[in-house]
Amino acid sequence: MLGSGIGAIVVILFGWLAQGDSERAWAAGSGFSPAVHAEYVAESTCQGCHAREFEAWQTSHHAHAMEVPGPDSVLGDFEDARFESDGVPYRFFRRDGGYFVETEGPEGDTAEFEVEYTFGWTPLQQYLVALDRGRLQALTVAWDTEAGEWFDLAAGNPVEPGDPTHWTGREYNWNFRCADCHSTDLRRNYSPATDSFATTFSVANVGCQACHGPAGGHVEWLADGSPDSVPDAGFVVSPGKDLATETCARCHSRRRPITRHFVAGDSFLDQYHPEMLRDGLYFPDGQIDDEVFVYGSFLQSRMHQRGVTCSDCHDPHSGELHADGNDVCTACHNETPPEKFATIKPLAYDSPTHHFHEAGKPGSFCVDCHMPSRTYMTVDPRRDHSFRVPRPDLFRRTGSPDACTGCHTDRDAAWAASAIVDWYGEERHREPHYGEALALGRKGAPGAAAALSGLAADAGEPAIVRATAVEMLGDFLDSRTVGPVALAGQDEDPLLRLAAVAAAGALPPDARVDIAGPLLDDPVRAVRIAAARALAAVPEETFLGARREAYLGAVDEYLASQLAVAERPETHLNLGIYWSERGDADKAEAAYLQSLALDPDYTPGMINLAELYRATGRIAEEAEILQRALDTGEADAAILHAAGLLRVRQKRYDEALELLRRAHEAQPGESRFGYVYAVALDSLGRPQAARKVRADALARNPYDVDLLTATLHQSLLDDDIHAARQLADRLSALRPDDAELQRLRERLRR
Repeated sequence: MLGSGIGAIVVILFGWLAQGDSERAWAAGSGFSPAVHAEYVAESTCQGCHAREFEAWQTSHHAHAMEVPGPDSVLGDFEDARFESDGVPYRFFRRDGGYFVETEGPEGDTAEFEVEYTFGWTPLQQYLVALDRGRLQALTVAWDTEAGEWFDLAAGNPVEPGDPTHWTGREYNWNFRCADCHSTDLRRNYSPATDSFATTFSVANVGCQACHGPAGGHVEWLADGSPDSVPDAGFVVSPGKDLATETCARCHSRRRPITRHFVAGDSFLDQYHPEMLRDGLYFPDGQIDDEVFVYGSFLQSRMHQRGVTCSDCHDPHSGELHADGNDVCTACHNETPPEKFATIKPLAYDSPTHHFHEAGKPGSFCVDCHMPSRTYMTVDPRRDHSFRVPRPDLFRRTGSPDACTGCHTDRDAAWAASAIVDWYGEERHREPHYGEALALGRKGAPGAAAALSGLAADAGEPAIVRATAVEMLGDFLDSRTVGPVALAGQDEDPLLRLAAVAAAGALPPDARVDIAGPLLDDPVRAVRIAAARALAAVPEETFLGARREAYLGAVDEYLASQLAVAERPETHLNLGIYWSERGDADKAEAAYLQSLALDPDYTPGMINLAELYRATGRIAEEAEILQRALDTGEADAAILHAAGLLRVRQKRYDEALELLRRAHEAQPGESRFGYVYAVALDSLGRPQAARKVRADALARNPYDVDLLTATLHQSLLDDDIHAARQLADRLSALRPDDAELQRLRERLRR
């Protein structure tokens, strides 16, 4: 904790939560109502009229998503089974009809925990146990249903109790991490005042009403017999085509909630903010990298663009495919495609003449090449749903993997690319692919801005791809790229508008108004709250007049979207940054302190709070919080760097240099740390060491403008004209509109 003063500051936070700006925020985000909650009925009620659907659902993973432990639901070995991982022992046993695990608890002592629920079905099953303050936690040790053995999802990464990634920590907290996608009518009911949950659900697993909404009104309507008797309150009989995929996306996507609980039938983007094709989640060409589930991949596919929905391939109640093997694909992809998919080229797809592999062997199945899988949670392979054509030729330009060498592990991408040319012709390699533009953008390489601008404007590409390009343009905004961002803000697809607002956040505050201002009353909630966030630094009086009500409403929705997940430290970090930009230091401080009350070692909270103290002249408090982080002995690179800069301002140069060195060596790939450390070395009369640090950092970050500029400056001081010419050329490719740089290049050529 931060000392006795933190309690008073947290009171400040909840003071503004209960008054003024936040009063509307809490109300807008609240959805808990016992009357609405009571509209849910027992799932067995549906069976009477929908026997076939109910029977199919009972075989699904949804039906087993979370269950009370018993002989039919527990798959793991609880017959006094022993297991050890990273030196921590586990014992699984039964007693008095219950299921128990004995292992290291939240305080580090060995303790017994009763299993409250099973979690998942196959290929692995986890187990939930109760801790204090209403928390259910998922054990990291799980049961491999295929191998029939215990294994540890966190093996090889031992952490101590108190760490967020320990099984007792927030990253394995069921209430936030898992619950709303494994249960029906989930209400987290988190209390910020007590940091506790009173979480409820109507049905433990994913039942009929998880997708269709509360059926109480529907049942009453049927019993009454009059079509006009009562409305089907919140009940969605059959999601229309526009909602069909969104219904699945609610859980099968990488997203963050922006409301307190899911409402069936409401638009996905009115309830969630989806992730774009971000680095770390997807490879540059859009293939799955981290565990992103399905939605972001499927939105990239031609199938989605042609109107295919999840239920065209999967039975919506059992979750199983409509056919086995290649049959589910060849129902449409054959010599006589269905009329509604007339764009499919008529071919014998399930034939060696198409896939060039022996029938029935790996490589002959459609999914092998068009839906390659990656394994998550150690034992769970998931298939990429972008249904892409294999492009091993892209490896050289994007670094993305390819399906061919995923199987042929003894070969490389060049071999695979050559084989595809032999089979399908040279034209396959000539087809442009959006992955090339996204790869340039991630690197910050020359040509990135133009490539991303072109991709953003290409109406033939999937909306999520174009939106990703728009969002990335935030790193390249200038007179040439602001136009495509502005146009995206007027696009009919909400993903484009959402991305435009995100990119506009990189503009000076006044320049954001033209893009984000008109979106304050956008029909989509995710867009409205993004607009409000982007305009935080713009003086409120700018919106006096016709836009004032829209502005205030969007601000309320933004605050509510954050407070919907008030149990997370990043929520309060976001609020702190927001209030800092609004110029309200007291609210910003309270929010940062609350992030640290939830996690005393939360680095972003410490960094931002220290910066707030610096900006408001509270240098002693800045020093105190950074020193507290250093005293733990486990400070990360960002803390070391911030503390080093503080030592520079304190003129404690030797200490500063040591801290900056440690930051650079702890995270050598972070260009800013290398750049600042080199500046410090130069300033303290160690130019040779500075050159070495800059060279190393530039090798890791070849397109970093600050490193290139500093290295160019050093080359000019050294009178190394050859090196200076090369560096000036590299910089010019990144900054073609820099007139001063162009004049320098001309002088160097003489």
